[in-house]
Amino acid sequence: MAKQTQFEVLTLKNGEWQTDTHYSDRDEAIEEARNLYGQGHLEGVKVIGEIYDDQTGTSKEQTIFDTTKKVTIKPKSEDSSGVVPPREGRISSRKRPQPKKSSDFMVAGKAIFWLVLILAGGLGILYGFDTLSAFLNKLM
Repeated sequence: MAKQTQFEVLTLKNGEWQTDTHYSDRDEAIEEARNLYGQGHLEGVKVIGEIYDDQTGTSKEQTIFDTTKKVTIKPKSEDSSGVVPPREGRISSRKRPQPKKSSDFMVAGKAIFWLVLILAGGLGILYGFDTLSAFLNKLM
């Protein structure tokens, strides 16, 4: 084994950092740190990964997870006023032609026409079956 990696979960309480637990798995250490911080009784939690090299006898530490660092939002530049320019190729909703509205009488007329057509077709089919039945009865 040339290199060994270990992860320490450190907790901050009353202004002092204390080692809580050691893990060999990075994800387990981060999950434990999140759980501890979520309990609310700690001021901060961090996970430090330590890589130890057996051959050279040196170790290297790296902070992997830290709840004490503040997330800062970069201020907007002065030249951006927050106004988004309109996209090219789009037509404004005010300039679009409005679809023509058909009158209610036209819609009612179309509905009546289709209903009469369906009724006539149904009656025609019934008349055809009746005539076919009568014709077949005469043959037998």
